[in-house]
Amino acid sequence: MKKILLVDDEELVRNYVLRALSSRGWEISAVDNGAAALAMLGRKDFDAVICDLKMPDMRGEEVIKRIRAVFPAMKIIAITGSVSNSSTPLVPGVELEGFLIKHFGIDEIRNLMERVL
Repeated sequence: MKKILLVDDEELVRNYVLRALSSRGWEISAVDNGAAALAMLGRKDFDAVICDLKMPDMRGEEVIKRIRAVFPAMKIIAITGSVSNSSTPLVPGVELEGFLIKHFGIDEIRNLMERVL
């Protein structure tokens, strides 16, 4: 069973993604901030991380950079509200396996995760 860590400060988004992905048989752990995500990664093995870029306290870019520094092979997907220029990296210096633009559909996230995993 594939294990996915979801990091998003919005409860509605967390619940939406949890329903969309758990129905595929993947094990989803969800946290609402970057510090909790980093702590969770230290306690449990994950196959992928889905991380919102805009969060209070620790922004998603920082969370993703820290994850990549410790887990260089981790599959990381970013969630963003918008993409202003497709040639500009969402997280400078970090290659992502994919990204989702809010308000993404259930099929969109399921298809992306199936491709990534």
